[in-house]
Amino acid sequence: MANQQDDLLNSLESSLRNALFTFGAESPQYHSIKFMVEEHISKTKLRTCQENPLLSQALGVGKGVVMNLAFRPKEK
Repeated sequence: MANQQDDLLNSLESSLRNALFTFGAESPQYHSIKFMVEEHISKTKLRTCQENPLLSQALGVGKGVVMNLAFRPKEK
């Protein structure tokens, strides 16, 4: 399974480089492939952490982050 995931990532990264040099960094083609690469990496990391709880704990995955947002009323 890992080899298939590595092959997929290599293929996506190759496509990303080709899109960059063919269409440029601001093109829809480049952004679409970049999104796929980032999504694949995120899913692989999540799957790895689900399979290995100790690794998940070491990486801090699953810990909630609390943020305070400033409330700014709309000026009239």
